[in-house]
Amino acid sequence: MQFEALLDPTFWLPLAVSIIAVILFYIDMRRRFKQEQDSSKALAELVSSMREELKLFRKQLEGSALSRTELERQKLLAQREQQQWKKIRDIGKTIGWILEHSEDDY
Repeated sequence: MQFEALLDPTFWLPLAVSIIAVILFYIDMRRRFKQEQDSSKALAELVSSMREELKLFRKQLEGSALSRTELERQKLLAQREQQQWKKIRDIGKTIGWILEHSEDDY
């Protein structure tokens, strides 16, 4: 009786499908695990390289000739330059306005 039950397709067909599903699930999980492992290694390498760049940047800032006062002075110079450009632009607009209205008078 038991041997006949093993030959019955209602027994071995679901069993075979289940075994194949478990194997495919295992293969998929291994693939995902490998991808996650690779991505975490790449992320760790990226973080370590960023840390090295940050250390180099800090060393460069410490060793550079630009101190905070120098940076502030450069900001002030940039602001003065912008103000001068605004004055020149305003003068140009004024001259353009005068020329426009002087043409209207003639």
